[in-house]
Amino acid sequence: MEFKDLVKNRRSIRQYQSVAVREGTIHELLEIIGLSVSAINLQPWKIKVVSDQATKDRLLEACFGQNQVATCSHLLVMCADTDYPAIIDRAEKAQAAAGVPEEARQRLREMATNMAHGMTPEQQLHWSREQVFIALGNAVNGAYSLGLGACPMTMFRPEEVSRILELPDHLVPTVLVSVGYSAEDGSPKLRHPVSEIVI
Repeated sequence: MEFKDLVKNRRSIRQYQSVAVREGTIHELLEIIGLSVSAINLQPWKIKVVSDQATKDRLLEACFGQNQVATCSHLLVMCADTDYPAIIDRAEKAQAAAGVPEEARQRLREMATNMAHGMTPEQQLHWSREQVFIALGNAVNGAYSLGLGACPMTMFRPEEVSRILELPDHLVPTVLVSVGYSAEDGSPKLRHPVSEIVI
């Protein structure tokens, strides 16, 4: 399928078949998300994958009763990571493994370190959350490309989700994505024409 057709035809799906998605397919989706654009290639995100029904049921109240949380096959909890020393170390190690010269790796470390030190903790969280939302596009479009339905959700209580999932303080739930086999067509996609979005 052409990419334009993929994004044109994708819908937010809130009703799912009671069929579990293969773990191999979920792994493919996570690989697609991992290929997302990220500033300075720092990729300051982590994803908690929830598939057991008991945990999904516990999360339902924290998500204001959105039915897709409990009925999806897998729930992706996309978290903003604010542990910048670890993020920068991980980025440098990835570059080294890819054969990037030491001089270039040092430039990345200096740029990223200066950026992180120049921000307050609140600004670091905001920046990481922005990167998560960039990755969200790959999550929903990637799911559709694999024959799955998905629905992004930002209406939930992050603190409660963190408590239920026992997440460390440096990982902040930012957006949830329900994933499964669609049991509905989804609402028609209504988008503004180019003439309405260009200034």
